[in-house]
Amino acid sequence: MTHVLIALVASSFVFEYWLLRKILKLNKENKIHRKSLQKALEALARDGHNFQAGISRDTKSQKDELLIEVKRINKRVDVLKRDIINSLPTQIRKVIGHIEFSQKA
Repeated sequence: MTHVLIALVASSFVFEYWLLRKILKLNKENKIHRKSLQKALEALARDGHNFQAGISRDTKSQKDELLIEVKRINKRVDVLKRDIINSLPTQIRKVIGHIEFSQKA
């Protein structure tokens, strides 16, 4: 009977040793996976930040380009208005001249 108890206690120590080794091995693997996941999350955060910064730069440059284009169009419209206003008296004189010429004929 004592031999059975000794064998049982010894087998429980062996099983406990085996179980602790498995737990330590799993903890090491878990630690490695956690580190790689941490690195991946940090890389993802950097990529997200860089993408957001790039979008902000692109948006600002597009806004600047649009403002330049609007100013250019406004200047052109102002020139066209000025040309129309300046040529209006000449156009009126020509129309009056045509009316007078057609009445003489």
